[in-house]
Amino acid sequence: MNLTLRPYQPADAVIITSWLKSEYLMRQWCADRYEHYPVTPEDMNSYHERYIDGQRSHALTMTDDDEIVGYITLRTPAEDTTEQRLGFVIVDDSKRGIGLGKALVSMAVKYAFETLGATRVSLGVFDNNPAAIHCYEAAGFHRVSRQDTESYPCLGETWNCIEMGQYADAIIRDIKSDEIPLLTEFLYEAIFQPQDAPKVSRIVLQEPMIWAYVNGFGSRTGDFCRVAIIGGAIVGAAWSRLGCSYGKVDASIPELAISLYPEYRGRGIGSRLLESLLNTLCENGYKKVSLSVDKTNYAVSIYRKFGFETIVEREHDYLMVNHLNRR
Repeated sequence: MNLTLRPYQPADAVIITSWLKSEYLMRQWCADRYEHYPVTPEDMNSYHERYIDGQRSHALTMTDDDEIVGYITLRTPAEDTTEQRLGFVIVDDSKRGIGLGKALVSMAVKYAFETLGATRVSLGVFDNNPAAIHCYEAAGFHRVSRQDTESYPCLGETWNCIEMGQYADAIIRDIKSDEIPLLTEFLYEAIFQPQDAPKVSRIVLQEPMIWAYVNGFGSRTGDFCRVAIIGGAIVGAAWSRLGCSYGKVDASIPELAISLYPEYRGRGIGSRLLESLLNTLCENGYKKVSLSVDKTNYAVSIYRKFGFETIVEREHDYLMVNHLNRR
């Protein structure tokens, strides 16, 4: 295949609308954006004239050589131009099962990041469309929790919408001296808080055993910090200090802490931060690193994956150690 994306042309509508073989499929594709079925080429071009301006909204056609095989739109959902939202995703129904959907979505995401300068791409998909959900997940999208479920009345039913998103790849680098005050924020995010429990007051940061993780950071041997950057902003941090608090084994072994802002979790950024900090410690001659983690924290399995072993099991947490010389 020789797949490319180009701007939508009015003549494309004849082919694209022919893929909508039923009203059910049409509603999965566009919800209530078109009033009637079937959608005609004239309907599609009229919609474009009204809503696709080429600045805050874009329509793209995917071709295989000269054959039209897919269609997708992107729009800026608010004044924040760092987000693009995908919509109207469709491929030639006679060519399903050969990866066209994933290719179309992946190419549109690349266009959003590289051409439009987005740092986040979002979309909504009906929960009765498992094939589309699988396609989006295969293209790197993750489900996003929303306070309220978006629903549409369709064909006498109520269809619920699943929100999904994907972020631009994070840049991992050393923290800069003027960024160190941000560690206070990431220290608060590092405190394990069960999802359904009330948020812990930020006053907890004043407790000596907690404040020890950031107090005077950068002034001591063993202070290392790697940060994740998306869109020019720090969204996560992994740092170490020579045994200072809950995860202390002895004064010669660095203790590790790591956290991300909630909206960036579950996207592999934490694993990249952890890997980067472990490599930094290895490069600086350290043989071990330790940490403390709540027993119910999902991160336990991630730490084990990276080679951390439990050396002490306490009432609420594990004291874990990674033998860096085994990496």
